Amino acid sequence: MELYRWQKNALAAWLGHGSRGIVQAATGTGKTALALAAVDELLQKHPRLAVYVVVPTIPLARQWYEAIQRHMHSEELRPGFVGDGVQDVKDRRVIIYIINSARTALAFRARKELALGHPLLLICDECHHLQSRQNRRVFDFLTSEIKESGRYFSLGLSATPLDTNHDEVLTEALGDVIFRYEVNRASRDGVLSPFVVCEISAGFQGKEMARYQQLSLAVRMNYALLVKARPDLKGLPRERFMREVSRMAEAAAMNPMNPAAAFLIATYDRIQLVRLAEGRLVCCMALLDRLPDSHRILIFCERVTQAERIVRLIRRQWGNVCGIYHSKMNRDARTRVLREFREHEFRILVSCRCLDEGLDVPDADTAIVVSSSSVSRQRIQRLGRILRRSPGKSAACLYYLYIRESAEDRAYLPGLEDMETFSARYWPDENTFTDEFYACACWQVVREAKENGYTEAQIRSLRNCMEEGLIRGDHLLPKRVIQENRRTAETVHARNYWKTMEAVAGKM
Repeated sequence: MELYRWQKNALAAWLGHGSRGIVQAATGTGKTALALAAVDELLQKHPRLAVYVVVPTIPLARQWYEAIQRHMHSEELRPGFVGDGVQDVKDRRVIIYIINSARTALAFRARKELALGHPLLLICDECHHLQSRQNRRVFDFLTSEIKESGRYFSLGLSATPLDTNHDEVLTEALGDVIFRYEVNRASRDGVLSPFVVCEISAGFQGKEMARYQQLSLAVRMNYALLVKARPDLKGLPRERFMREVSRMAEAAAMNPMNPAAAFLIATYDRIQLVRLAEGRLVCCMALLDRLPDSHRILIFCERVTQAERIVRLIRRQWGNVCGIYHSKMNRDARTRVLREFREHEFRILVSCRCLDEGLDVPDADTAIVVSSSSVSRQRIQRLGRILRRSPGKSAACLYYLYIRESAEDRAYLPGLEDMETFSARYWPDENTFTDEFYACACWQVVREAKENGYTEAQIRSLRNCMEEGLIRGDHLLPKRVIQENRRTAETVHARNYWKTMEAVAGKM
């Protein structure tokens, strides 16, 4: 199996740490291939090796099943499966577990294998899911003796940083973080598609602003009452503060007259108001109207009701061009809609949180985050959905919508300052988008075109290309990508468009 350079380096680091450790690598960079290479290495030394793979979701389990089948070419190593009501483990040395089932089933089987003297490799994909009190039961079979026996090996995989208070659960069971491969580096190396992030500010509509101000006042007033009664709350980190306030509210039986309960209720209501703001839907529809029909689009929401509204709006405007995927659908319906999206029966897929992990659609090139939590892990996962390389795919773009009058994050991923990002503002009354920096660069290009004797028709064509490119962010792509798109353009308009983007990029 041919590995990328990063995979070879990560594999060497893993072997150098006694075949134990956690690899943090961006979604789409090939973590599964790395794990299969690790299996190959251990099988050479331990022919009786048992391999257990733990994953959080059924779609991810299916991907692992297919990858192992393709890679092993052996009936002896054909994977078994435990989860979703299925238990296929008889005579299986390689078993894929859904986390919920692994809590009770894996530890017993692992003890049995180790008692027989067989070596065991435990692979935990999206391993951050195993930090919770319930899920860490997967590691119940581990003892100091087993860890030091020389027969227990482990590989944790995650696309996101380990940044919680429970990281020691993972490092004790799987080993330390031994290798990191971030999104930006993977994009520069050509492992992932070049990408751009566009942060678009939308606004409250109707009475939403008044309601937001009312809730904000309630938050401030109850906060003041809390810190007056409990001065020790002031200055606490947000997580600890919210945990203590929640404890106080529960002790008061969530009585809305209690400051702690009133604070939590107002905070929750304000968050919901912002996440479900009408301006997000209006902005999303305006954005879709400006994107080419060739784009393969994923739309992420935080609530099923919001996702369903967007689907109704899209179908009313453009017909049956989209599907919907969420946790309240039955398994067959979710499987069918993913298959239809992969097979290009529609070009837009609207989803909630359940698609943050486990979706493998390499030709998806556009993501619109209509609403989002503030958790970096979720945001990195959503970006990763569109970064896999695919034939004919030259670049990807993620659009992050936020409400400008709120306290919501303006930056999608503040920790990735060096990624290509541009900001735009949506004006619903005029149904227009603006970007001051882009407009300035365009003005310079038009001025030079006039000085060089462009005709009025050529200037109009130039402006049309600039209007088309305003929201697409193509001017921020690497120069080699812009030039390659210009070279391979199949129409005069497409060639002119990429020529215009190259000129605008030169002024940014």
